[in-house]
Amino acid sequence: MAGFLGAKEVLTRERVKEIFRKKEYSYFEEKVTLIDVRDDSVLLKISFLLQYKGRMIAIDEKEPIIVPFSDFKVEDWGDGVRKVADIE
Repeated sequence: MAGFLGAKEVLTRERVKEIFRKKEYSYFEEKVTLIDVRDDSVLLKISFLLQYKGRMIAIDEKEPIIVPFSDFKVEDWGDGVRKVADIE
C-alpha cells in the first residue's frame, strides 16, 4: 500500500545526477579536502551533500584527484587587504 502521502521516490544514480544537474535540491554543501602534497601535485578529495525532499544525499569521490600544482594560480595578498603580486 502506498500510504497517505504516496510512494516514496526510489533514487538511482541517474536520478541523483538529474537532481544535481537541474539543481532540484533545497540544500547544497561542497567540500574539498587536501589529502597530501606530493612533488609537483596535490591530492584532493571532493564531496557534496545535498537535500532533496527531506532526504540527505552524499556524493563522495571514490579515489583522490591528482592536480598538478602548476594548474593553480598563486598570489601574494600581503596583509589580506589587497593583492600585492602574482607569484610565479
